[in-house]
Amino acid sequence: MRILLLIAICAASLWAKVYSDVRFEGLLRLSPLSATEIIGFGAREDVSEERINSAIQRLFAQQYFTDISVEEQGGALIFRFKEKPVVANISFKGLSETEINDKYLPVFGIKRGEIYDQGRVEAAKKRLILLSQSEGYYDPLVEVETQIDRKNNRADLIVTYAKGNQITISEVNIAGAKALDKSDLQKQLANRERQAFGWFPGRSSGELKLLELPYDSARMRDVYLRYGYLDAEVSDPFLRADFDSYFATLDYTVVEGEQYGVSSVSIESKERSGELNFLLPTLKLQPMNRFDITRMRADLNTIREEAAGGGYAFARVTPDIRKNAENHTASIVYYVEYGKKVYIRDVIITGNSRTLDRVIRREIFLAHGDLYSLRDIRESKASLGRLGFFEDVQIDEQRVSETEMDLLVTVKETSTGSLAIGGGYSTYDGFIFNASISDRNLLGSGFGYGLAIDTSKRTRRFELSLDNPRVRDSLYSLSFSLYNTHYEATTYVRDSEGGSITLGRRFGRNLRSSLTTSASNNKNEYEEPDDFYVNGETSKLSLTPSVSYDTTDDYFVPREGFILSQSLEFAGFGQDEEYTKSSTSFAFYYGFSDLLDYDLIFRYRARFQAIKADIDDIVKYPIASRLFLGGTRSVRGYQSGSIAPYRYDSSGEIARDSNGDVRYMGGKMAFNNSVELSIPVIEEARMRFTFFYDFGAIGIDDLSMQRSSCGVAFEWFSPMGPLQLIFATPIDDEPQDTISRVEFSLGQRF
Repeated sequence: MRILLLIAICAASLWAKVYSDVRFEGLLRLSPLSATEIIGFGAREDVSEERINSAIQRLFAQQYFTDISVEEQGGALIFRFKEKPVVANISFKGLSETEINDKYLPVFGIKRGEIYDQGRVEAAKKRLILLSQSEGYYDPLVEVETQIDRKNNRADLIVTYAKGNQITISEVNIAGAKALDKSDLQKQLANRERQAFGWFPGRSSGELKLLELPYDSARMRDVYLRYGYLDAEVSDPFLRADFDSYFATLDYTVVEGEQYGVSSVSIESKERSGELNFLLPTLKLQPMNRFDITRMRADLNTIREEAAGGGYAFARVTPDIRKNAENHTASIVYYVEYGKKVYIRDVIITGNSRTLDRVIRREIFLAHGDLYSLRDIRESKASLGRLGFFEDVQIDEQRVSETEMDLLVTVKETSTGSLAIGGGYSTYDGFIFNASISDRNLLGSGFGYGLAIDTSKRTRRFELSLDNPRVRDSLYSLSFSLYNTHYEATTYVRDSEGGSITLGRRFGRNLRSSLTTSASNNKNEYEEPDDFYVNGETSKLSLTPSVSYDTTDDYFVPREGFILSQSLEFAGFGQDEEYTKSSTSFAFYYGFSDLLDYDLIFRYRARFQAIKADIDDIVKYPIASRLFLGGTRSVRGYQSGSIAPYRYDSSGEIARDSNGDVRYMGGKMAFNNSVELSIPVIEEARMRFTFFYDFGAIGIDDLSMQRSSCGVAFEWFSPMGPLQLIFATPIDDEPQDTISRVEFSLGQRF
């Protein structure tokens, strides 16, 4: 009997049937062809019960269906489906439309048109709760009401979202803290006690950040390690909250221990003993120094970078801190493991919804099969930053194997185009109207163009420019411009029309050279002409070779590197204006974020110009081609072009016209430089304050005429481009100087 039962079971398990057709009813989001591929069989095939069950499981795995049934009808096998509803609408109660679209919908993570799934809804609720907790709100409430229309198979989600109550830390108590002030210990904490004017940048509003609270003890111990307290211990935070007032007190207990100094520093490696010892004198942490964990981390990075320089991307540097508790010193040994040489498998680019891949890839100095180079990665990041196309650039290393890695290039695009119509008023130019359209990255191609019209009481300008920085992705660039300008200075009027063509070439990664050919026709008119101010028309043709070396890391707000450039303009070639002008510029940028953990930027800019010309020949060397200082790009606080040698009348007084305006001669040599310190105001909005000191000197045969100023500038990377609002105070101005205490600029790098 047992044998017969076993035979019957085996026969049932091997049962299979051939169906004349396999049909699907109720499918909306899957095609019958896709469903057939998923189940793995079709008509006129042997189909067992086991194959049908497996097919149902695979169909459910698509997560489209709430129910699947199978039946046989007239020799055909029919799969019937009930699909999950589609999310047709998502609404939030009690929130503005801007808040919903910019903040809460992205966190909610479910979009209209997606399949409704209760599990995803629960996960979305948790994300909103975490968002409230991360912002310091206690006991947030999130409810999602689901209204399902079975007839149309759609689901509407109604989200009721209450952030909860904001808990404010009124006091932080640190028991046992003697060597360090409470203010020093709190600086690095995410949860700090409330300060007066807490809304002001750099001050603490005291808002509780619940998700960050577990990490604050480690942050406080890190502060002690910066000051050499290697034995310091910090308790977990103890939060006492009053839920009537929603104020809280935060308590810590600290055991400081003794402060340690450094007795010795060494680098060891089993693979290459002594190879990196040349770095020892350059390390920030030296014997006889107080121990500082920040400096040690910087040294770890320095050693690792040097070890990785030969292609050892996965080189590891491990510090061993050997404490001597008797004399409170520590010896530091850095152990280096090189590993194997690593090659690039692929470069993966993301985040560029607009900019073409090839525009990014041509600025990356590593490709498939290249030996890993940390220097190449850094220079690639800086090269992408100099384009001015991206707000942020990150290049991450993704390990594939012991000898291969991928580079993940993630960019965050910024606005490169602008359409602006605006105006203003200044005491010098009167009412100003301007309109412009420009883009440095046309359709993501890297091409640039600009069309601008400006008009005021003294100025009219029309300019069209086109620029291709990499012709056919080569090292060559080509640009041209056409312009028509009308400019009324204090003593003359000049109308110009002309254009220029520039051919450039890139040498290496930082060096560029170019040759510009420009031609113009100019009309000069003076209200009171004399031997020096002669009315008439002049023509100009010039060639300007130039070279520049740029190592900066960003186009608009560089934090490291320098720019050195030199140009020579040769005007003449049978035309009226004839002179040679040399211009040398230098700019240096240094960010202190690594040293101070604060985004302080130091900037130094200088320019020297000199002209070789016949100063007495007003046709060959017209006043408009001479040198002047003053304005936003040289010495701020003085009207643009108002610092220059004057003419003198027969009595030895400064010559003036009938309107009382100074009659200038212009200079043949000029020097100006600026020292700046820039600090963040609102980092998220990319707003900064910059404190500056400007100095300029100008003259004909020497630099005897000198002016200086100081002040503050508000900098904002606005949707229309970089904007500066400048408040300047002249330091050594003279009565005849034209002062401009408030100025602004738009579209210039900071």
